[in-house]
Amino acid sequence: MIALPLPRSVFSQLVLVIGLVLLGAAVLAVALGRELATGSAAGQLLRALDAFADVAEELARSQSRDRAAQHLREAGLEVRDGVPPAREMRIAPFMREVLEQAPQQLGPGRELRLGAVGKANVVWVKLDTRPVLWVSFAFDRGGKRALRFSLLMLIVGAALVWLAAGYYARRLVVPLRRLAHAAPALVRGESPPPGIMAGPREVEELSRALTDSSKDVREAAEERTLMLAGISHDLRTPLTRLQYALELQPGADPELLAGMHRDIAEIDAILSQFIAYARDGRDEASETLDLAVLCRNAAGASEQAWQVETPVYAPMTGKPMALLRALENLLANAQRHGAPPYRLRLAREGDAWRIDVADQGPGLPETMADRVRQPFVHGDGGGTGLGLAIVDRVARQHGGALLLSSNGPRGLLATLVLRGS
Repeated sequence: MIALPLPRSVFSQLVLVIGLVLLGAAVLAVALGRELATGSAAGQLLRALDAFADVAEELARSQSRDRAAQHLREAGLEVRDGVPPAREMRIAPFMREVLEQAPQQLGPGRELRLGAVGKANVVWVKLDTRPVLWVSFAFDRGGKRALRFSLLMLIVGAALVWLAAGYYARRLVVPLRRLAHAAPALVRGESPPPGIMAGPREVEELSRALTDSSKDVREAAEERTLMLAGISHDLRTPLTRLQYALELQPGADPELLAGMHRDIAEIDAILSQFIAYARDGRDEASETLDLAVLCRNAAGASEQAWQVETPVYAPMTGKPMALLRALENLLANAQRHGAPPYRLRLAREGDAWRIDVADQGPGLPETMADRVRQPFVHGDGGGTGLGLAIVDRVARQHGGALLLSSNGPRGLLATLVLRGS
């Protein structure tokens, strides 16, 4: 058994259901109309023909057969002495019902058959006279026009009902589609866009539930940020005292002092990364910025020399602090795990900006490309394991992605794709 593919969207499924309902209603209406109207109308017609035959036969008996035939012709009816020729034609349901009921409805000696007079379809009634007379009655005048009009009205009515149903189906689908587009941002705890609550009651309830969940996520993130900020403050105070005490140590080994200073700086960098990951730029407002300036500033503040290729002006709408932090993390990752020469290139690619950060280090195995973008996954060179995770998150906030590939023949190529307007 072959299963027909069903449309996947709610709107298409609603339209299909409505169409099937309209088709079923039309078939049912035709069937009921035939059963309820055709049978009774056929009976009425046969009774009228039978009464006419009574009058005509009585006229033939009281006067003469020829005189009765003359009166019928003067009334505009076609009269024949012999059996009229039959004609092959498509019989409408009504006339089929008439032919089926005729043997029971007509009196003795009378008969009914279909034929034609010229181009007109007629029904012939055999009278019980001697000799026999056949009288014709036209039955298709206006029938085709009535049929065409009925079909036209049925099609117009179905179209109007379908359009109305499509309108109300769209009123349901559009809020659902708008909610689906906003759902990823709501799950991340971002503020809901305006108008998301508009729609049917069920859509409003779903929007309210997602908005409440987004609020809970945002409050939890704020509490986490506040906690990490407190930890950072409490740890940096003794670190500052420790660094100051090291400077006051007389006769200390310079290499030992340098190592301890590096450890203190690394602890401070780790704390900064934790805070940056916890904040994630969600609460930073988007604004118009120059991405080329951000790239040049990040490269200029780096400890290593960078080959920078950017256009003169690269406008986009985004979160400047989050983007700058992402660029600094990309450059720091290349310097920590790669080797010079280092290259940063900014270019337009379709509707997105593409930032390539390349180095000539040992590169990265393909099996690690997805893992290193996850939080707390460390590379061979140490670090917090949050740098690329922060970059990946910032990229997704700007409708893009972080791509990691081989630079060939050596090194790693990190590509930051941003789709700000």
